[in-house]
Amino acid sequence: MILLSRRIHDKIADFAMRLNYVVYLILNPFRFKKFPKNVNRILVVELLQLGDLLVITPALKALKNKFKYAKIDVLVNDRTKDLLYGNNNINKILIIKDFNTLVKDLRKDKYDLGIILHPGSLKISLALLLGKVKYRIGCAKVGLLSGKGFFLNKKIKPNLRWQHKIQDNLDVVRSIGADIDNIRLEVYTDEKSRMYIKDLLKNNNITKNDLVIGIHPYSKHYTQRWYEDRFSELADNLIKNYNAKIIFTGAPGEENYTNSIIQKMKHKSINLVGKTNIKQFIALMDNIDLLISVDTSAVHIASALNKPVIALFGPTIPQFWGPTSDKSIAIWKSSVCTGCRRYYCAIKTHECMKSITVQDIKSSIDKILKK
Repeated sequence: MILLSRRIHDKIADFAMRLNYVVYLILNPFRFKKFPKNVNRILVVELLQLGDLLVITPALKALKNKFKYAKIDVLVNDRTKDLLYGNNNINKILIIKDFNTLVKDLRKDKYDLGIILHPGSLKISLALLLGKVKYRIGCAKVGLLSGKGFFLNKKIKPNLRWQHKIQDNLDVVRSIGADIDNIRLEVYTDEKSRMYIKDLLKNNNITKNDLVIGIHPYSKHYTQRWYEDRFSELADNLIKNYNAKIIFTGAPGEENYTNSIIQKMKHKSINLVGKTNIKQFIALMDNIDLLISVDTSAVHIASALNKPVIALFGPTIPQFWGPTSDKSIAIWKSSVCTGCRRYYCAIKTHECMKSITVQDIKSSIDKILKK
C-alpha cells in the first residue's frame, strides 16, 4: 500500500512537471528572449548538499568544453564550498548570503548566462532576474512541491526517465549544446591535507601493504541508516577474515553513533569520525581500498576517486544516487518496501534497510576483491 501511494505521488509529480512546462510555454514572457551571442561570464547555482554539488561537476566540465573562454562561477552555500577546491573548470566560488547582497554581487559581475540546478525557487530565479543575468536556464529534475524557476528564459523540458542525477544536471546544459562523454565526478585536495592524512594513518599503524576499508555508517536521515550491531559484526568479520584495517569515517556530530558501533566490536578499529574537514576527507578516501557506506556524499567522493564502493540503499534509489566508480555495488532490496524517499518510515518497520544482511555485504566484498 505504501509503495502504491509513493508511485501515485510520483505520477502526480510527473504530471506537475509537465503542467509547469506547458504553463511556461504558454504564459512565460521571459522565454522569448534570444540566447546571447557572446557568453563571457556564466553563473551556476547549486545550493543543496555535498552530494548534490559533487554530481554537477560533469556539467561544469561540459560547460567549459562548450564555452572555452568563458569564466564559470558557482554559487554554493558555505558548508559545501571546499568540495569544489582545485576544479579547473571554475573561475570563482560564490557563497550565498542574504538576498540583497546576492543581487548586488550578480549585478557587479555582469553574467551573460545563469544556470539554476537547485533550487529553482521563486527567490533564486528572481535574484538572477534582478541581478541582471542576461539569460537564465534551469532547472534540474525536482519534486512535486519544489520550485521550478519562474523567472527563467529557458526551462528544461521534463525528462521523466529514471536516471542518475549526473544525467539530470547534464540535461540542463545539453539544452544549450553543452555535453560530455566522460561523466566521472571530480574532487581535489591540497598537499597540506594529504600530509595530514599521511601522518594520521602512520600514527594508527597503517601501511601501504594493508587492506584499508572505510566504513561511513551515519546519515542524518534515520531511514537511511543501517544497524549498529550489524556494522559491528561486519567490521569484526572484515578484520578477522580479511586482516583488514577498518577506519570509521564521518562528520563532526556523528561521534556518538559511531562510538556505539565500536563499543560492540570485539576487534580494534580506527575512529576518524569528526577528525577531518572536506579536503582532508577527500585525501583520506584516496588512501582507502574500499568504502562501505549508507547513502551519503562519501559515496560520491569515493566514486570521484574511482575507489570501490559498496553503498547501502533503502528509502533512496541507487539509479538516482548510486556510486559511479568502476568497481561499485549498490545493495537495494527491491523485493521489500523500498524507494519511498521519505525521512520517516510510514510502515514503522524500516524493512528496506533491515532486509540488508551482513552476508549481503560480505558477498559484495568478495565480488569486488576478486575482480
